[in-house]
Amino acid sequence: MHRDPLIFFLIPVLLLTGLGNSCAIVQYSDNARKVLPATVRIIAGDNLGSGVVVGKAGLVLTSNHVVAGSKMEEVFFIDGTRYPGRLLLNDADKDLALIQLEGGGVQFPCASLGNSVESDGLQTGDNLEIIGYPAFTGSDAPAVTAGLISGFPRIESVQFIQTCALVYPGNSGGPVINRFGEVIGIVNGKYTNASDRCATFATAISEADSMIAEADGRGQDPINKPVITQSICPNVGCRAPDFALSSTGGKEYSVQALKGKNSILVFAGENYSSMSRSLECLTRLYGLWPRGQLEIVMVVSQDNGDAGDWVKANGIKFPVLADADGGVAGLYGAKDVPAFYFLNAYGDIKIKRVAAADLGYEEIDALLRLY
Repeated sequence: MHRDPLIFFLIPVLLLTGLGNSCAIVQYSDNARKVLPATVRIIAGDNLGSGVVVGKAGLVLTSNHVVAGSKMEEVFFIDGTRYPGRLLLNDADKDLALIQLEGGGVQFPCASLGNSVESDGLQTGDNLEIIGYPAFTGSDAPAVTAGLISGFPRIESVQFIQTCALVYPGNSGGPVINRFGEVIGIVNGKYTNASDRCATFATAISEADSMIAEADGRGQDPINKPVITQSICPNVGCRAPDFALSSTGGKEYSVQALKGKNSILVFAGENYSSMSRSLECLTRLYGLWPRGQLEIVMVVSQDNGDAGDWVKANGIKFPVLADADGGVAGLYGAKDVPAFYFLNAYGDIKIKRVAAADLGYEEIDALLRLY
């Protein structure tokens, strides 16, 4: 196999004849729109590549082969603004580099970093998108391609993400994002192999940890680091504590069983029958969002018999779990109810609202669309 770096050399050689019509460029998704303002085009000597801002003071993460050995020129944003930059840190083995923009106190749009380790949530078959500035498009706006994760190869001790999503010269250094609009990788290149069409590789964002720590040590702007979700606690940024409760219909539910889709976990306490406004909101959400994308589970401090009668009387479609002794509510610290916990597909708590009686449909729907 041969790896092709995806930088573009600004010389009059036609490299991409006939490729324009075959590129699977899609319209910007909601997730991509979160990262577009932070995605940049980089010009370094004769090289053209992409990058993503990971620090509000202008810290840009890109591929080392985009900037190594070349004089930094300028970095361009989607709104047309441009800034000079200097190479701050680089790692040739991981093919990563950090550029510091000279913005004179400007607060730059900044992307959030996600988890890129297979054991920490990502799975083969998950959707991803790649954002960058392919040289052949002739556009000042980034292009987006979509695909699936096809593997997590480790090459010469470096962790990569492999995908079928298409990339072209100019994409190198651009962000790879997950379904939540978080950066999980930096486009590295592609391997030419006629037997494997899933040949695009990105350096996993976890490989940037040491560079990020060093940049922090140098007093650079704090970076939107990946949320460490190894700890288990009932707070935002933690992995949701697991439990096992039976629904009024007799089915057992747990956080582990809910993984693979977004979930709203609602603690209603003993006064669940008075939650008319929240119940209307949840019922509406449950009807509009497909089960493959969203599950809603309500936990009530009651036994199955009484709760079951209430479920039938109100025609509730989503699962209602009986937590008679309040043990699970205590595990989540849900003393003031109703309490809403939004869990992403990996079982991480992304949103927490306690005593949120006035949380309406529009707000919950808007929060869901962020992930």
